[in-house]
Formats: sequence, C-alpha cells, structure tokens
Amino acid sequence: MSNLLKRFLTCLVLLPIVVYSLYMGEIVFTCFVLVIVSLAFWEYEKMLQVRNRNLAIGSYLMLLFITITAFINPSMFLYLSFAIPMIWLIRIFFNRIRLEFFWSSYLFIIFYIGFGINFSILILNLDNGLILLTSVIIISSINDISAYIVGKFFGVTKAFPNVSPNKTYEGSIAGIISSVIVTVWLFNYFNLMIPFTQSMFIGMVVSFLGIIGDLVESFIKRKSGVKDTGNLLPGHGGVLDRIDSLIVILPFFYIIIIYLGY
Repeated sequence: MSNLLKRFLTCLVLLPIVVYSLYMGEIVFTCFVLVIVSLAFWEYEKMLQVRNRNLAIGSYLMLLFITITAFINPSMFLYLSFAIPMIWLIRIFFNRIRLEFFWSSYLFIIFYIGFGINFSILILNLDNGLILLTSVIIISSINDISAYIVGKFFGVTKAFPNVSPNKTYEGSIAGIISSVIVTVWLFNYFNLMIPFTQSMFIGMVVSFLGIIGDLVESFIKRKSGVKDTGNLLPGHGGVLDRIDSLIVILPFFYIIIIYLGY
C-alpha cells in the first residue's frame, strides 16, 4: 500500500473523530485535546531516550494543568504562555540549559506541546470560534496536502536539505497558493465579513507558519535521530507529525484574529 493511500485512509478515520469533538462543545473538545497532548508528550519522551522519571511525571502533570487552565481560565493560560518561555530563555542565558540541546529541555517540551495546540481551546471560545477553528484546521491541512503532493510528484529544488530533505520550493509555493485560495473561500463561505486582502494575508501567514512548524519538528527529529515521532498514524507517523504545523499556527492565528477584532 502506497504512503499516499495510507495517509488518505488515516484521514478518513481521524476526520469523524475531530469533527465530533469540535461539534460536541468545549468540554468534549478539551478532553480530546488532553488525549492529543498526552500522546504527543509520550512520543517526545520516546525520542529523547534520556529518562528522568520525576521530571517526566512533573512535566506531564504540568501539561495537563496547562490544558485544563486553557479551558477554565484563558487569562491565566495566556500569562503562563508568556512566563514559561521567559523562564526557559533565562535558563539558556545563564547557561543552565546548553543552547545546542534546548530542544531536549523539559521546559521546552512543556512550552512546545503545552501551549501551541491548546490555543485551539481559546479559539473555540471566541465569537464564531467553531467556524474559525474549523477553518484554520482545514487551511493547515490543505497547505500540508498541497505541499506534499506537489513536492512528491513535481518537486525538484530542495528548500531545506539539511533540516527537511523532502521539502521543496515547488511544494512550499503550492501550499502557500492553495492556503490563500482556501482561506478566502472559507471566510467568504462562512460569511465572516473579513476583507479580501486580510483573508489573503491570513492565508499566507498560516501557510508560512505551517512551514516553520514542520521545520521545527524536522529539526527535533533529526537531532533525535528518528524519521517519525511515532507510528500511531499510518502514512503520517506519530501524533506530533500530524500536529506540528498547528502547534505554531494556532497561537499566531489567535493573536491575528484578536488584533483584527474578529
């Protein structure tokens, strides 16, 4: 069975689960995010190959706390999303964490897994939150699919060979174009009253952030010496392989929507 077919079949299985969690309301969706966060942490721990049981348990409990906080107290969640990376950067500055190993710090793991994907809960709480969250998930998926297909069959020029050997300029450009088109269409279809130029801007930003998210994940995997973060999702790899773009996209999408007043 081809990898493309495996990806398609996996998406068919995942789609109803994601749709169900979205449309059943905030409590069910938060439980769904808790499962995603737990699986992502388990995969990251496996990649590290360095076990510190006490730190691992403490970090996991912190991740659960952050997810629940995003649901119960969004303001506290936003404060933590600023405070924890500041602590991490201070520790790097004072050489408590070696810069070349930043990706293996538990503080980084808490920030990387604990905040990016949890912004989905905050987006869902906004006016038109269900539509906005559904839209950004679709845009991110179209970006990934377009980049993958065009890159696989028509890609020639390697974009980032040292980090992500399979990523090509042709695939990246296809992802950006498709993201812009889908964003404009979705915002118009859902009658979100977002101007055409702002819709194009959001589509481009989502696509660029998706590329960055993929590169960050590729960098971590390369440093860890693995091809995929796991094998839970045939054709995709692990849960982290599937949500790597959203981890970076969701916080900035939330900020843009708030800034534009939607």
